[in-house]
Amino acid sequence: MIVGFDTTVFPKLDYKRPEDFWKKIHYLRNFFSEHADKLEKVRQKALVMKQCYDDFDPFIEYYTSRVCPYCGTVCCANKFGFPEFADIITFLSLGLTIPAYNLNVDGEAICQFIGDKGCVLPRIQRPYRCTWYFCDPLMVQIDIGPAKKYRKFIKDVQDLSRTRGDIMREFFPLWEELGGDI
Repeated sequence: MIVGFDTTVFPKLDYKRPEDFWKKIHYLRNFFSEHADKLEKVRQKALVMKQCYDDFDPFIEYYTSRVCPYCGTVCCANKFGFPEFADIITFLSLGLTIPAYNLNVDGEAICQFIGDKGCVLPRIQRPYRCTWYFCDPLMVQIDIGPAKKYRKFIKDVQDLSRTRGDIMREFFPLWEELGGDI
């Protein structure tokens, strides 16, 4: 069963053209301001997504704090830390500030948001791909952990995916109806 949403129907955010990227972000902020009343159901779905993240975060932080500091290969690269259109929709739905992305960084370099203790952004303010990517060493640790926690982990990942799909399914018809175009 597919629980997500085909995000390819939305415009792409072009990180190689910072002016274009920020112009699209500005357009989306205005879209949310101008249509706040019509986007209330999208906001409600985003609040469910925030709760999913809040439920999921302690588990994944536990494992990443034990695996990532000892890894020889950092998975978090700038090219993965840039948001998709759907991420921006979620951020704006929750009234979050869009992180101040430096788009003039080396895409292959360690993510600009990695600090001494991991990502400095709250999980809800990270691109979705940063939450659902699990490298092999991390998965091994999760897999050998308690079965009950593993089952909850799987459920939480499915809930995140389903809820993100719900947000986009709610947003997309409004986007089309209200003339969203960038």
